[in-house]
Amino acid sequence: MSVIHLEAAGQEALARAEKLLGEIPGGVEKAVRSAMARSVAHLRTGSVRAIRERYDISAANVRADENVFVRYSYQNGVQATVTFAGRRIPLYRFGGASPSRPSGRVSAWGHALKSTSPTQFLNAFVARMPPPASHTGIFERTGAKTSGGKDQIRELFGPAVPQMLGSRDVEERLSREAMEKFEDRLDHEINAILNGWRKRL
Repeated sequence: MSVIHLEAAGQEALARAEKLLGEIPGGVEKAVRSAMARSVAHLRTGSVRAIRERYDISAANVRADENVFVRYSYQNGVQATVTFAGRRIPLYRFGGASPSRPSGRVSAWGHALKSTSPTQFLNAFVARMPPPASHTGIFERTGAKTSGGKDQIRELFGPAVPQMLGSRDVEERLSREAMEKFEDRLDHEINAILNGWRKRL
């Protein structure tokens, strides 16, 4: 699990919002909440971009196994706690996985990091699992037997989304970029509310 905390309290941007929207009922709260929601959306997009800087994986495959939970608090400003969770991602979903079609006879290749070349797994193969799993993955034989006498296999996985975000430097950079987005968006929200209010007068 990876957690990034965003907090807007006491900043110059909030003081400006209170000064400009103070006479509009609910104006400050509306502007701040909307700006923070956009900031969180920016953070989520940025997290995928940060992962793909280092890992050979498509945005769609990141999002497929990404669970994001957002909790807001509106005491003394506005805070958002963004939690990234999710299981380890099948190695087959990373770039460089081959063969592209299931085969039980050909050695499989795969890797997770962009900085490495795909590795050949001599005792592994690409296969599509039957329902209810129904997904394609890279599997290797463990050398053991199942209770039915068949070769026991296990799927190979890359890291999970929280592991790929993992670095504190990455989390701090994403937080900083999200708060810059908050301040930019807050100005937009202030102007939109002011324009709407003036039209009513």
